[in-house]
Amino acid sequence: MIPAMPDPLQSPALLVDTARDGNALDAAWDAFVKSHSQAQLLQTSAWAALKARFGWERRLALVRQGDTIQAGASLLLRRAVGLSVAYVPRGPVVDWDDAALTARALAALEQEAHRAGAALLRLEPELADSPDHRVLLWDHGYRPSAQTVQPPSTVVLSLEGSEDAVLQRMKSKWRYNVRLAERKGVTVRPLARHELPIFTQLMDETGDRDGFALHSADYYAAAYDLLCPKWGTFLLAEFEGQPLAAIVVAACGPTAWYLWGASSSRERNRMPNHALQWAGMRWARAHGARRYDFWGIPDEIGQIALGIAGGEGCGVPVDSIPVDLELLPSHDLWGVYRFKQGFGGEVVRHVGTWDKAIRPVGARLFYFGMDAQRLGRAALGRLYARRDADAAPAQREVVYPAEWRATLADLGGAHVLQSWEWGSVKAQTGWQAARWAWYDPAGAPVAAAQLLTRRPADGLPPAVGYIPKGPTLDWSDVKLAEQVLAQIEAQARRTGCLFVKIDPDVEEYADGGIRLRNLLKRRGWRFSADQVQFKNTAWSDLTLGEDALLEQMKSKWRYNIRLAERRGIAVRHGSEPDLRAFYDLYAETGARDGFLTRPYAYYWTTWITFLRAAALPENPAGGALLLAEHPDEDRPVAGLFLLRYGDTAWYFYGASSERRRRDMPNYLLQWEAMRWARAHGCTRYDWWGAPTDLDDLGDGMQGVWQFKQGFGAEFRRHIGAWDYPVWPQLYRLYTETMPRGLAVLRRMRRGAQAVQSVGGVAPG
Repeated sequence: MIPAMPDPLQSPALLVDTARDGNALDAAWDAFVKSHSQAQLLQTSAWAALKARFGWERRLALVRQGDTIQAGASLLLRRAVGLSVAYVPRGPVVDWDDAALTARALAALEQEAHRAGAALLRLEPELADSPDHRVLLWDHGYRPSAQTVQPPSTVVLSLEGSEDAVLQRMKSKWRYNVRLAERKGVTVRPLARHELPIFTQLMDETGDRDGFALHSADYYAAAYDLLCPKWGTFLLAEFEGQPLAAIVVAACGPTAWYLWGASSSRERNRMPNHALQWAGMRWARAHGARRYDFWGIPDEIGQIALGIAGGEGCGVPVDSIPVDLELLPSHDLWGVYRFKQGFGGEVVRHVGTWDKAIRPVGARLFYFGMDAQRLGRAALGRLYARRDADAAPAQREVVYPAEWRATLADLGGAHVLQSWEWGSVKAQTGWQAARWAWYDPAGAPVAAAQLLTRRPADGLPPAVGYIPKGPTLDWSDVKLAEQVLAQIEAQARRTGCLFVKIDPDVEEYADGGIRLRNLLKRRGWRFSADQVQFKNTAWSDLTLGEDALLEQMKSKWRYNIRLAERRGIAVRHGSEPDLRAFYDLYAETGARDGFLTRPYAYYWTTWITFLRAAALPENPAGGALLLAEHPDEDRPVAGLFLLRYGDTAWYFYGASSERRRRDMPNYLLQWEAMRWARAHGCTRYDWWGAPTDLDDLGDGMQGVWQFKQGFGAEFRRHIGAWDYPVWPQLYRLYTETMPRGLAVLRRMRRGAQAVQSVGGVAPG
């Protein structure tokens, strides 16, 4: 129950502005704000001075008893659409439970706004969202604003207790990453004033990559001068002297806020952003803060928390929010929410932004002007969208092998799984290949995609689509990428696909990879639970020359190559008659190492297709079978099969016997494979497969990675496979429910086959 409001005119407020009282009043006001239960950085004189340098006028409206400040607000004024608007960021600073004092504080604000000629007064009270708080504001004549200045929802982390206690509140992966950053050599230190260009450069890179607006370099310089060192700090994360990321943290009273953050795409696997946040929390604790406010998350998350809390905006643990983080979009604040929530804490929703008309006619004109601006921007956006759609590259199906090869050659960088030959191979196992190319107005190809489609099971009408290691295009061209993705989505709908999958070899933490992941999430693509190909790989630069390639290997690897030769191992190039012997060796390897081996015909189709392609000089596709033999053995002791397309060779299949393993045939095989690739014009040797996480010692790829790394292979982390669900509900059924059902059916079928076998009838 809200107490009855006293008449403000019976309790007049004392109005003061800094133009008359200057620095002494600012000092008194800051001391009051810092000690208040509603302490808020945006109400300090430093923040007001920052805004004043960039177009705002600042005034103070106070309620005082003698020299003692009881309540008040830092009031900012600015003209918008020809009218003056008064704005109180995260204020006023008042004991909201004291009805009489609240009434006097609001009266002071309204009188000062009127005196300043404002048409509208806008508040953002530091109040949790609740029915009582909304009624309070409503009773004072305020109404929810159609515009939000500061984000109403945030994540607040408790800094109480020891540092270990703070770490324990984080998710285990975040704690691991904080410690990993230190182990990987990331250091964090305060940024000096003369180093501000480093910060602005990082901000520019972040804004360009993630697509958000930035303040100017002058703004950040002013923030540094006004906030540091009394209120805040600029923190820089480095690796071996190289700037990686930076954040700005400020504190007032018991709360610290993470204001701004910027990061490079360099060395992201060293987790500099985790190190920075931990350093920011430690700085906040050292400056007396008991809470760490991450300053802004999607308000939809705050609204969910509000529902969980029964309509009260009090904190709700982030782990209680029932959302699938992998399915969240990446634009606006969604991407940063995934990062922030891992540090633990609670989702808090404030009451938001509220307006009161000070001059009713002026307020109506203000709203009318803002609506006109919004409608104008929307119309302009539609105009640009139509213009962009009109400028989209023309799409055409390619039906002749020579034309497809020429298209990929013009684009450059095509993967072997986008070759005509690979589409032909997959046709033998039920896939239908359609090859599409996109052309600019001059007729030059700008993108290409080999789309494979297949029905997942007999009798099921929807097909699944897959563009293996594609599409092929310049992913740094975001506009082109969006246009091609839109047409792939449309093509998937036209062909009746349940979903379509892509997995282009784009580096995950490079600028292009970050932009692409953001674009995919924004368009409704989902990181796939079914990573058909290896997400990550490694490759060797063959342009170095043989001596340099040997030099970059570990010494033990060079020794083993020479040891194999001394012990009589020789490598020869196999041909079609050798394929059966290679398969037998491959099946032996699968039985020993526990991986699935398909029937001989499955591999024969691939191997024979690429061996025959290699015989055509004009064909960029090809393959090579290399066999390691010993004069005392009547069969190969090891072998591998390479695929080649253009300037890249891929180590696709490898096999070895227990015979002669001590003679190191696999080391000599790989060296001869690299030499073969160089001789055929390849500049890169792709080792085809690496661990998903280099730090996960339980990853099954760690063993082969150690082998490949010894040859000097460079790790490459890719964005992996992404699915576009044309029919989201059926997609969920297919990816979650159906695999479990099919597993049951397979077990039942194996049981029935076992019964038939015991009865003397061979399984079908």
